[in-house]
Amino acid sequence: MKPDPITITANGKRERLDSACSVAEFIEAHGWKTTQVVVERNGSVLARNELRTQMLADGDCLEVIVPVAGG
Repeated sequence: MKPDPITITANGKRERLDSACSVAEFIEAHGWKTTQVVVERNGSVLARNELRTQMLADGDCLEVIVPVAGG
């Protein structure tokens, strides 16, 4: 049986995924490193150790923030 696709919003853009995946898998698939981003899921900031255990669900809203140093 094939998994059901889900739709999420990431950084304001709707994305359709073939199936649910962890937040870390989503981040890595988009070229980011989990050690170099801050992730907010549905209004709550996720701890770095939660990125691999939190599974995305239909309707989730992510904000992926890449901090930049400098002045």
